[in-house]
Amino acid sequence: MRVMLLDDDDLLRAVLTEVLEDSGLQVVDFADPSEALGSFGAVAPPDVLVTDIDLGSSMTGIDVAAAARALWPSILVILISGLPANHTGQPLDPRDRFLQKPVSNSRLLSMIDQMNSRP
Repeated sequence: MRVMLLDDDDLLRAVLTEVLEDSGLQVVDFADPSEALGSFGAVAPPDVLVTDIDLGSSMTGIDVAAAARALWPSILVILISGLPANHTGQPLDPRDRFLQKPVSNSRLLSMIDQMNSRP
């Protein structure tokens, strides 16, 4: 399974990349939403997008998720944020899943497994 990880926090991105790779997932990670969007035609389509909502730029993780879903309609999306889901400032797509920071590694992996096994 291929995962695209997008987070502007270098340490968190490195930790999550290691956790995901150690569980056998293929990970391509990005710090910048423009860089991630620019890669859409160059990388193999991911099965899952894990993205922070607040990326420190004018583009949010929700914007990136919408662009990814336009290109890959079946992509699974997990949004992460330090704020509770009802305080993100944008409505979440009902197909998406949400994890509040600090992210539990086991919860993230479990969520990916659950989403991947859905009909």
